[in-house]
Amino acid sequence: MSTQTSAPLLSIGRFSRLTGLSPKALRLYDGLGLLAPAEVDAETGYRYYAPSQVDRGLAIRELRTLDVPVAEIGALLAAGPEELRALLLAHQGRLAVRAAALQASLNRLQD
Repeated sequence: MSTQTSAPLLSIGRFSRLTGLSPKALRLYDGLGLLAPAEVDAETGYRYYAPSQVDRGLAIRELRTLDVPVAEIGALLAAGPEELRALLLAHQGRLAVRAAALQASLNRLQD
């Protein structure tokens, strides 16, 4: 008789609720290699995630909230602290340029 000491896996629905990522987004991130489920049932295709994957899911959600392109998320998640800081500062600069352009457009429309 074997005993399982690891935490039980989370269904895609439960994982979705914990991370704020939709099941559709989770399937996309799996396909892109950003967040693969810990297990996929061979018969049903149901996806299950390990509790230890929640932090990665939350990080992906936060990066998407910051409008980080999906294509850049993998590099950010793999980066060390110094590289991560540099990448985030570069993204912050792009957001500032975009915000200024949006503000200029709003100002033109209001005139």
